[in-house]
Amino acid sequence: MAYELLRKIVGASLPMTLSSPADIENLRILRDAGYVKADLPPQGRPASAVVTALTPLGRTALHHFGGG
Repeated sequence: MAYELLRKIVGASLPMTLSSPADIENLRILRDAGYVKADLPPQGRPASAVVTALTPLGRTALHHFGGG
């Protein structure tokens, strides 16, 4: 789930690299929602993604959903 990944990101040092296809898709959801800044591979391509920042909106969402 995307919010579980958001909780994981907030506890990690950035930049953070993800290579699992499921994590990359969840990261895509978080990036599209404006919760994180990330460099993502094109959809359908096996590669890694890099989370570069947690946005203020992401911190607010995390706090609202009980993760922060």
